[in-house]
Amino acid sequence: MTDAGVTGRGRPRPVVLVALALSLAAATWVVAAGRSRAVQRGPIAVPNAEAEPVTEFSVGQVRHVVAPDAPERLMPDTAFPDGPARVLWLQGRPAAPLPDGGALVPDGAGGLARFDSRLAPGRPVVAPGQELVSGAGTRDGSVWVAAAGGSVSRVGADGRILQMAARPFDYPTIAADPSRDEVWLARSAARWNYHLPSGAPLLVRLDSAGRVAGRVGKMTVPAERLLTEFANTGQVAVSGDTVFFAPFIRDEVMALSAQGDTLWVASRELPQTTREPRFVVEGASPSIDYFPVNIGVTVGPDGRLYVLSTPGFTTSEGRLDVYDRFTGNPVRSALLPTALPTIAADREGRVYLLEAFRLLAGTPPADRPGFADFDLDRLGGGRMTLADLRGKVALLNFWASWCGPCRVEMPSLDSLRREISDSDFVFVAVNEDVDPSKAQGFVRELKLDFPVLLGRGRLRDRYHYLGLPFTVLLDREGKVVQRWLGFSGAEQIQAERTLIRAELERQGMAPEMHRHH
Repeated sequence: MTDAGVTGRGRPRPVVLVALALSLAAATWVVAAGRSRAVQRGPIAVPNAEAEPVTEFSVGQVRHVVAPDAPERLMPDTAFPDGPARVLWLQGRPAAPLPDGGALVPDGAGGLARFDSRLAPGRPVVAPGQELVSGAGTRDGSVWVAAAGGSVSRVGADGRILQMAARPFDYPTIAADPSRDEVWLARSAARWNYHLPSGAPLLVRLDSAGRVAGRVGKMTVPAERLLTEFANTGQVAVSGDTVFFAPFIRDEVMALSAQGDTLWVASRELPQTTREPRFVVEGASPSIDYFPVNIGVTVGPDGRLYVLSTPGFTTSEGRLDVYDRFTGNPVRSALLPTALPTIAADREGRVYLLEAFRLLAGTPPADRPGFADFDLDRLGGGRMTLADLRGKVALLNFWASWCGPCRVEMPSLDSLRREISDSDFVFVAVNEDVDPSKAQGFVRELKLDFPVLLGRGRLRDRYHYLGLPFTVLLDREGKVVQRWLGFSGAEQIQAERTLIRAELERQGMAPEMHRHH
């Protein structure tokens, strides 16, 4: 397995991410029609007769726990929760707990989605011109956010940046206990730099003012010393004075105190663990040989530690392990039909496998952000404004003739437009070529027949999208239902289909009737 070539900055292997995304499309989900209908639920977990006894040993004062499997088989529920629950992962993206029992999670399009304790979405957190990769709530209602460019800031309830924080790592990911105002930083598994060992710690704690208040843990230094940053990327979660770290490429989960003591280390004997990442050369391009292990870690509403990982050399399945956060002993585990699941859990420890787009479709209109107005020329003559779309559900796709993914995506969007034959739905393509003749040639080549607006390369500063293609679904009042950055194939088309139909059905329905439909 190989990574992208050495360019001074690393990202996870594209083939792995594509496979992870496609695995979600292959999964089959069963979602309850509504909470009003009584659901006959099975057990939370059942005994695992095949589980072997836990192996324990000590290295110095550190307790190590080795268990290929847990004593209980977790039985994920596929019906919507009857009571309060918290989102743990949204399509494999780790969620952070909020003080009110809700969660904050990257939405996949550069912002952070909010969910309350009933799994209803609220007003998202967005930062114009920045892609947010992680967030963490604090007890005063503010939110710590980490952007793809590496900056860390604290955002107030009104969306204003209250302060910029220290940046001990080039590309950090963050986590916090929502009952406190401090935040912990780890190296992001989504992006890293090639650095020689610098003596930096594994994890860093920032105080409420964004200053470095603690440094804990030691970095692993591989033989390929330029890969030191990459070897120490991973997932982080916090509970009180304890911080949990799960390396991206190693089969480990560890608990550390705020003072830097390692409390315990757990492992599952997963075969894909990479102790020594190394460079390989295929053709003329250097790349990295590795396989992903830990996708996310969080403390659930029941107080246990939840770890999402790949179960082996596969990206078509996932594995969920539940640990006692005080001892590191495994409690429950389950194999999942996808490596990028949407998971919620309640205070009893019941885990729910949910359909991500059903959650996002339930955003109350009052909490949806408005879409900036436009008044643009149409290809072929005439003009169109945002007001012209009022009363209709509109899917806007920003694209350009030079954008490779746009060329792949557009026929699928055209097929979706034809499939949804409803007069209250409209698809609009917003072209960002400076030269309109490029758009004309693209449309003629693909024989497309729908409204095309001409942005002439001037819309990025207005709409703050981070790349193309960029797709936005608007409700009948011109508010943003959902956004998509890039194109992830069948998964995204299914999402758009689901949300469009939900919006078309929304007219005339009371909020309490459609919120979780």
